Amino acid sequence: MLNPNVRSIYTSALTPPPGHTFAEAIATTFSMDPSLLLQAPVHLALMAGDGKAAQRDAMYAMEAIRRHSDKITAYVQRGRISVPSHATTLFSLLEPMTVEVTSPNGGVFHPKLWLIRFTPVEGGRNLLRLVILSRNLTADRSWDLTLQLEGVVGGRPRGENRPLAELIRRLPHLAVAAVGDARASQAERFAEDVRKVDWELPAGFDEYAPRFYVPGLEGFGWKPEPSLKMAVISPFCGAAALRRLAKSSDEPVALITSAETLASLDGAVVNVFGHAMHLDQAAETEDGEDAPSESASDMTGLHAKAYIFERRYYKDYTHLVMGSANATDAALLAENNIELLVEIVGRTDTVGGALELIGEDGLGEYLVPFTPGEEQPVDMERQAAERSMEAARDTLASAQFQVKCTAGESDGQNRLVLSGIIPKLDGIISTRAWPITVSADHAVVLQEAALNSVLSEGVASASVTGLIAFELRTTHPEVGCRFVLNLPIEGVPANREAAILQTIINNEEGFLRYLLLLLGDESGRGEIGDGPGGTFAKWLTALGAGDDIPLLEELTRTFCRTPDRLAEVRRLIQDLASTEGGEQVVPARFMELWDVFEQALEARHG
Repeated sequence: MLNPNVRSIYTSALTPPPGHTFAEAIATTFSMDPSLLLQAPVHLALMAGDGKAAQRDAMYAMEAIRRHSDKITAYVQRGRISVPSHATTLFSLLEPMTVEVTSPNGGVFHPKLWLIRFTPVEGGRNLLRLVILSRNLTADRSWDLTLQLEGVVGGRPRGENRPLAELIRRLPHLAVAAVGDARASQAERFAEDVRKVDWELPAGFDEYAPRFYVPGLEGFGWKPEPSLKMAVISPFCGAAALRRLAKSSDEPVALITSAETLASLDGAVVNVFGHAMHLDQAAETEDGEDAPSESASDMTGLHAKAYIFERRYYKDYTHLVMGSANATDAALLAENNIELLVEIVGRTDTVGGALELIGEDGLGEYLVPFTPGEEQPVDMERQAAERSMEAARDTLASAQFQVKCTAGESDGQNRLVLSGIIPKLDGIISTRAWPITVSADHAVVLQEAALNSVLSEGVASASVTGLIAFELRTTHPEVGCRFVLNLPIEGVPANREAAILQTIINNEEGFLRYLLLLLGDESGRGEIGDGPGGTFAKWLTALGAGDDIPLLEELTRTFCRTPDRLAEVRRLIQDLASTEGGEQVVPARFMELWDVFEQALEARHG
């Protein structure tokens, strides 16, 4: 059922199935690394070749985002965007894709999913792919669970899909800032279609249609039904939630969590379960719900959340409930958090049961029994500092900040101001801020009660962004955090995207590589090689020798087959022309050819 030797790669969830192309996607996550969101459109647009090479190449990322940023929306808990390890001007392009949200119940927004629409190449119904995860959109190394479901959009609503549809429908209404009409329409469109999907289920779990639960949305929560046996996997647990789970079963056979969680629980609660276990030599860290970590990308150990129940009808059945909800009081009892769970059912003799989970074919070889007294002593000062840090994070995230950009005295330089009163932050000895498009070396110290704080007096147009990093340091030398807020920004330079483009295309060679990217098939990225026989090398040779045939052939082929691509070439040339020195990177011999195709495009649309 849960075999640790069966691994899945995150990006495989985003890869279109045969005969389909990517259309649009929604993601939800508690915490997010902007670098990971930056890679999503790269993977979707440029599947072939060495994905790692594409991720390192800003040119691929730029074009992928230009093509796909209006098709992907990521909803993330306010104040839980992590500061990326490296600065790049491309991060500003993530502003419209990133929507910060909150839970109206005083908890946190905690569901983790991808909902992706694929369209068939040769006609037919759209395919929806739903990926329900226990991991966030971060580069952590923890043990997680993923369930991938696919189905075509049918003609009638299905009742079991309604909770999921309601979660998707309400996403724009949970946003802390106004969501544009296009993003709101996207959520509504997905919600309508999700209601009508008949999901294909994993082998062995095809006895019943999947059932969805959304704790935190009234009427859509989850309560465990009576069972013969039960096992719980959750890195963080609350005593009351565990008691409720245990009372629902005749035999609570296993509790798998972290050693720290087991040590914090009352022994009477732990002893209700036949086996109390944790991962062998694995450090458990929180995803933010209860105990914060310095970075959203440093998580290791157990992060999966699953509840396994054995029930009896005319045969024995195993119910697997998995998703984002920890076995905590906030998630399962008070339902302060917004969570997502899915339940699938299979015959026990086919998929295994609760005890098999801790056996040799399950997680058994990675688990060790909990021994009281093996845990580290609690550092009360550190805990107090962490509470101060989280309170300060929430206070800053709730402040009514805005970024204002004005043109500076030097051409191409701008002044960024953080507008809004800096609140008093108890227990915090230092607060700094800077745009994530530049390094932390440019951070400024924020002064309490200041109304307007200058973030930068000379930021280039390409680096102007409303994605602002904050750093908090506490009285404890080892406790602090960095996070990003996606703040409203006023006065963005009209040529910001063109300026970003020029930082990537800064010579004729770069222009030709980008041109090949525009003209080439999205799946043909390997043709842009620098090798002796690569198309790019041939183009350079042809231009140097005065031979225009390769350019003429490529442009003519594109004009005949996909003329819309030439509109992208026109946009590229116009963007470069709008920046100082941009025209110099466009080869003169290419412009001679391009004038012919400009006339052809005008005649075609005339």
